[in-house]
Amino acid sequence: MGSICRVINRRCSLLLFISMAFIAGSICPAYANVVYNAAMITFLGPPTATHDCVYFTLSGVSQADPLVPNNAWFAMPSSHYGFAMVYAALLSAKISGTTLQVVTTGALAGGSCGNYAGVDSVVAM
Repeated sequence: MGSICRVINRRCSLLLFISMAFIAGSICPAYANVVYNAAMITFLGPPTATHDCVYFTLSGVSQADPLVPNNAWFAMPSSHYGFAMVYAALLSAKISGTTLQVVTTGALAGGSCGNYAGVDSVVAM
């Protein structure tokens, strides 16, 4: 009788674990990076005294990331690990009309940047 109870307890534990994983996955939405290829910069705003971030929009993009509905703005804080290179690529693309690949973080830029789509990387195409 004791071995039957152990088997039932293991099956119940496994079923409980799977059920909790399913519930957690359905309650907490997963956001992923969004990739924009061959995008052109329409507006580029430099860092300011109150917002140490770069803000920009892309041509034809009305929503930068599903995480921030109906907001076309991207933001990148100067603390970003590749800030200098990304900012140089953004400036160069804006001046020359070069297209870019922009990848979001799937999260808000946050901090002094506010609730805008965070930028993971920018590559000139």
